[in-house]
Amino acid sequence: MTGNSSPANSKRWRNVLKINEMTTLSASFEVDIQHLHDLGVIDPSSSRSLEIFTSGQLNSNERLYFSLWSSKLLSSVSLDAKKKLFTQGEEVSVAYFIVSGHLLAIQGDRIERLGPGSVICLAEGLAGLPSSKTVITVNTVQARIIPLSKIDSLVPHLPQALRDTIRTNVMRTLGLKQLHKSVL
Repeated sequence: MTGNSSPANSKRWRNVLKINEMTTLSASFEVDIQHLHDLGVIDPSSSRSLEIFTSGQLNSNERLYFSLWSSKLLSSVSLDAKKKLFTQGEEVSVAYFIVSGHLLAIQGDRIERLGPGSVICLAEGLAGLPSSKTVITVNTVQARIIPLSKIDSLVPHLPQALRDTIRTNVMRTLGLKQLHKSVL
């Protein structure tokens, strides 16, 4: 891995790199924003972007990204570099959907790199669990805030496909085989 903050032409970093024999840097998740821009998805409210969204050209991660990015139910926030969003073990009251920028998630000796499309602490917040990781911004991050106190009123207004995708993500993050229908 080079010193660049985001390797070109990379959807996900899949390599595992050992650092000092004690820390494992493993890739996590990032939607390929350049691919979306190449398709013409620049502004989520433009007619061209909406046409691409409904055309079937986007994969499920890109569709989830677009849906959360364009949601009028979520507010936006800009976060400075080197800002701690969560500390491992602390209560979670909001979750973040990352529109742009990069973060590091640290859990013990494991470090994950998170980028656009990542949803941070939603699963833990919905389950009433503390943050499983310490999360710090690497550079300036644009995000959408998912207030967990309002999640019950937000979810019914989301498209069913988006609710299903979020449900799957929560089950995967928490390692569950099933999630009660009342949760999402």
